[in-house]
Amino acid sequence: MKNKLTLIKRSTPTCPACETMQFILKEEGVSFDTIDIAKDNEAIEKYGLSSVPVILIDSDEGQIKLNGIQPIEVIKELLEE
Repeated sequence: MKNKLTLIKRSTPTCPACETMQFILKEEGVSFDTIDIAKDNEAIEKYGLSSVPVILIDSDEGQIKLNGIQPIEVIKELLEE
């Protein structure tokens, strides 16, 4: 996997989808950075967030932004492109 993945989440009990997506990535051995909007409010504006979780994949072609829980197969395929 050559592309970089960042998971934008909220670390509060009000975001079970964030914890689910993080769990899936860890279980599948996918490495990722985390931006927690509960601690970094500036990320909301910087990335134009209206919901979380958001997955950002930086590739040679630019940045791919996925909202919500995504199938791990889709994420792995994007990471390998």
